Amino acid sequence: MTVSRAFLAVHKRNLALLRRQKSLLIQAAIVPIAMLILSTLVYGGFGDAYAIGVVNQSDSKAAQKLEQQLHDAESDITPLFDVVTDDYDEARSLVDRGRLHTVVVIPPDYSSNYRLEVRNYNVNTDAMKNTKGRLQLVLNQADVPGAELRITNEMEGAQPHDVWRSAYLGGSAVLLALFFGAMLIAANLFLLERENSTHKEIMLTPLNPVVAGLANVLSALVVSTGLSLVPLGLSYWMAEFKADFWHVLMTYVGMLPVMVACAGLGIFAGHFLKSFRAAQPIITIGAMTTFFVSGGFNLVGYLPPAARAFSEWWPFSRIFSWFNPLLHGFDGLGTGKIVALLVAAVIGVLLVHWAYVLERRSREARKM
Repeated sequence: MTVSRAFLAVHKRNLALLRRQKSLLIQAAIVPIAMLILSTLVYGGFGDAYAIGVVNQSDSKAAQKLEQQLHDAESDITPLFDVVTDDYDEARSLVDRGRLHTVVVIPPDYSSNYRLEVRNYNVNTDAMKNTKGRLQLVLNQADVPGAELRITNEMEGAQPHDVWRSAYLGGSAVLLALFFGAMLIAANLFLLERENSTHKEIMLTPLNPVVAGLANVLSALVVSTGLSLVPLGLSYWMAEFKADFWHVLMTYVGMLPVMVACAGLGIFAGHFLKSFRAAQPIITIGAMTTFFVSGGFNLVGYLPPAARAFSEWWPFSRIFSWFNPLLHGFDGLGTGKIVALLVAAVIGVLLVHWAYVLERRSREARKM
């Protein structure tokens, strides 16, 4: 009973402390929202149609049909292209300045030789490669009587495993809010104990000081879960996010051991970082790096070789690769993953214990 009362008392104190000192929450609240808004606005907030120009200089029915196909082509998510202009001079000017991916010119003699003039902005970018692939999909369906066989390029539809790019980013922002918030808030609470000289009382209490550490973990879990509801709501509003309640709930439940592990790691790191003013930028930069190069911004398989190699050994990359499919309803958590998550939670608790052991040793060393 005494242990539970002490545990709940520390948790209640933490919540009151976080309400009074908003600086402990600002980064945990703002970073996931910023990642969501900036990423979706730049990379998919308004769909995934590539901007091109289509200039039809032919009066033939075949040319008109091809032009219409370029306008109408779509995937199971969005149109393939956003045809910005049909004016040749404007299109050339826009592509030269990098405002268009491609200009497709259907020449006057198209119906006799079935050749197109294609002008690209930069053939060495991923967007340009994707544009060429999409263009090839349309050309494969064009009516070209008597012409040589075109390159066959089939698109394997991944429905229902397709989501908008912005929806993927929204899910990643929620996951970021959960694990990053748990780590940062737990570290801040631990370090504030030191800066406010309450470590002394905790170390002298007849109860194991780990009780206070676990209360910090609980407070971090509660507060970071509440903060994550903001990017979750924004995802439904602005990111074409359509995850149902059950999958959202299962994701939050599955993330609990991850959050325990991250909170324990935050407390353990706090022992070495000494000040929450030092911990905040380091943990924030680490979380943002994880978001961009470990599967939060894009699937690991689509990342550059260096990022893929990094993600192989970086454990935080599993958060995005395991939980984004769960959140969107593509896949579940198998027995092996569940065991790994529980082991991670145990490691987090052990890190809390270790952090307070090191604190006690440091205190005893200073006395000597």
